[in-house]
Order: sequence, then C-alpha cells, then structure tokens
Amino acid sequence: MKKTILSVLTVAFLSSFALFGCGDSEIKFGTAAKNSKYDEFAGVMKSNLEREGKYRITIVNSAGSAANVRNLNTGDIQMALAQNDVSSDAYHAVGAFKGGFPLHDFAAVASIYTESCHVVVRADSSIYKMTDLVGKKVSIGELHSGSEQNAKQILNAYDVIGYQVQSLNYNYDEATKNLINGSVDAMFFTGGVRMPVLVQLSKQVPIRLIPIDEEQIKKVMDNYKFYTKMVIPAGSYVGQNEPVTTLGIKTLLVASRTMDPEDVEEITENLFKNANSFTPILPGGDVISLENAVEGVSIPFHRGAARYYHSKNIKVKTD
Repeated sequence: MKKTILSVLTVAFLSSFALFGCGDSEIKFGTAAKNSKYDEFAGVMKSNLEREGKYRITIVNSAGSAANVRNLNTGDIQMALAQNDVSSDAYHAVGAFKGGFPLHDFAAVASIYTESCHVVVRADSSIYKMTDLVGKKVSIGELHSGSEQNAKQILNAYDVIGYQVQSLNYNYDEATKNLINGSVDAMFFTGGVRMPVLVQLSKQVPIRLIPIDEEQIKKVMDNYKFYTKMVIPAGSYVGQNEPVTTLGIKTLLVASRTMDPEDVEEITENLFKNANSFTPILPGGDVISLENAVEGVSIPFHRGAARYYHSKNIKVKTD
C-alpha cells in the first residue's frame, strides 16, 4: 500500500515538473478572440518555440487582457498577452479591479507592441465624430476585455456616459456580424493596427474609422498615464484613405510566477532571437527590440526574464 501511494505521489510530482521545469513543457498561452492580433502573435510565437522541440504551446482564446491576468492568477494558463494598463490595474487592485485582491501571481516578460483604439462604423453611417455616438447602439468590447476598459475611458472623456449610449458587450465576431447587419451602429476594438478581424471586415463591407479629438486625447492621457497618442496609417484597412488619430496602449507578454525561471529565460531569449519573424504582423513602425521591451512596463518582471536582460546589461525591476 505504501509503495502504491509513493508511486502515485512520484507520478504527480513528475507531471508537475514536466509542466514548469525542464523537459517537454506544456504552456497554455492566453490570447483574445480568434482573428485578433493577440491570436496572430501567439501563433508565430508557438511556431518559434515548438521548432526547438522543448515546449508545447496550447493557445487559449479568451475575452482578452483582463481575463488573461485573472487566468494567470488562477493557474489556468501560464503565459499570455495583456495590455499594460490592465496589467497594472490588476496588480494594484485599482480601476476595473478595485475592491478585489491585488493579483500578484504574474509578471512581465517584455513589452511587445502598441495597440491602437479603433472606433469603427459602416461607411454609410451618419456617425462622423465621437459625439455622434450619443443615442446609438455601441459594442464596447467583450466583458472584462481591455477594449471595454478603453472604450469607457474614452467615452468618459467626451462626457458620454451610462444611458447616453446603449453599450453592448460583444466579442469580435459578434460585433462585426452585428455591424454588418445593422444591429449595432459602432464598435470599439483595441488591438494592433491591421487587426485580422478588421481587415476581413473591411473586405466584406465598407467601413470608416472615427478619430479621437486632440482635446479628448489630452484629457485621457492626463488621467491615465499608460496611453500614448497614435495614428492609424492610411491604407491600414480597405477603403481607409486617410490617417486616423487615436490613442494607443502597450501590449505586454506576461507569465505566471510559478513558471520556472530557466524556462522563462529561454523563452525570452527565443523571443528576441526570432524578433524578425514577428515583423510582418506588427503594427507599422513597431519592432521587437531590447530597448522597447523594457520601456514603460508597469509591473515587475519575471525573474527568468530579468536574468536574460541582465545578461544583456539591462536592469529591470523584479519583486
């Protein structure tokens, strides 16, 4: 009987070791909806890591940033992409996470690229500016997504709140389908420029992007330090002939603190070794580099990532 119990415990220990230590390690990677920039990025990263034969990556689609940081803290996933602002709010239990416990069981690996806030309408819509959204049906993003948080903060900057718009929590697929059939008037998407879902949408039906005004850009940036001013270049989507001014948020690659530092160090090295493989899918002008990877990150770095940066004479904050 004792030998049987010992055998079971040994198997359990070895299974746990296989997940987070050396050997053939399985990593569940949280993204966002299918056809999102997160999903596209994770696909490239999966190919790069699995090519070396040590890691098996399972892509887990979710509502996005907020869901990902929660899933990291419950142990349902081991790595993810998440917006810089959402990561900070979760870590410090503020904003959308106010009133809950701080989520400290995840840490930064690298800053990857800057996401842009897209406000999308059909080209035949009567909506030309943000204040035209009053009284309209607006998809603000899936519940617990970064898009939802950004949409609320941008609308607040215009003093458009609560009952003034009919806010709907649709995911990417639901939002695009309802925009096409006219069930929603506009939708907020936060993601890297040339988001696959919006590229596909612009091929199906003519669309227009609504700019954010300079006054409201300044107001949002004054209130929330994680935003930057962005321009979505002309030609990013079919029929988009003019550049569109908007706001941007950095995307972070994050990892569970339970991951073995050696694994995270190797994954960080793999990221930079294969940096050029991400270039075709990154927003225009963004590159994965050591300098960009540590700039403006709002939470502590994982010890494994810190080891890699220190080997390159770059110091980062860890807990």
